[in-house]
Amino acid sequence: MATVLVIGDVIDDIIVVPNEPIRTNTDTDSSITQTLGGSASNIASWAASLGADVTFVGCVNTKDEFRVTEQFASYKVKTILQLSDKPTGSLVVLVDGENRSMLTDRGANKELDIKSLDYIFFTNFDYVFISGYTFFGRDVIEIKDLIYEAQHGGAMVLIDPGSAGYIKDFGLEDFKNAVYSCDILLPNQEEFELLGSSLAQITVVKNGSAGVDVYAEGIKMQTYPVEKISAVDPTGAGDAFAGGLVATLANEEPLAKAIQVGIETAAKAVQTIGARPQL
Repeated sequence: MATVLVIGDVIDDIIVVPNEPIRTNTDTDSSITQTLGGSASNIASWAASLGADVTFVGCVNTKDEFRVTEQFASYKVKTILQLSDKPTGSLVVLVDGENRSMLTDRGANKELDIKSLDYIFFTNFDYVFISGYTFFGRDVIEIKDLIYEAQHGGAMVLIDPGSAGYIKDFGLEDFKNAVYSCDILLPNQEEFELLGSSLAQITVVKNGSAGVDVYAEGIKMQTYPVEKISAVDPTGAGDAFAGGLVATLANEEPLAKAIQVGIETAAKAVQTIGARPQL
């Protein structure tokens, strides 16, 4: 099996599912779960759970190195963790049916040093998956260099944009310039409306219950339907899809098969609380 490297955020998720409509300025009965999250971390965990050989690169608070390493190891993910005095990133997810709102403190993730990753390092990997959250607070040239170094090292580069809100904060044109020339881009519908279909060789659009659209060099090639299911918690569904997709590609299966596995993996994710596979 091919090797996979995932680069991006480590986040401690606090997931809040109200059991009734939220009442302003007073208590609302809720179910609250704390798990390890972060888009890239979730992708790595899902991919490894499907048998892929996965290594994760991220940055955490010095005191959390052992805890985070052990948590990744429980999913069979190898880690290369950089350390910071800043707190490990944290996120509150407020779930409302199929919708969710996220309040984020990226913390130590802001100090991830991607300049230290050169093409020699990337020769160890066949697929490099970069979370779009990694872009923020960085120069366009720094991101373009990261993609170039990975491809120069022989890897196929996949990018999940992260969120429409962060794309706007980064600057739409700058973001387009940064991701241009990646091999596979995996936006959701809102991100796709901003970015379009011509930034990557392959664009795989996650449209939720409306299915998955695939574009090749800007031309729509196919739509893959998804089965409608009752979602318990939609947090991490896109990450599960991405993890399933890259794991299947790493198993030397065609893209069509990878998309189907991604859809099946996302379906599993939305039927449980949290953004990681159940251990």
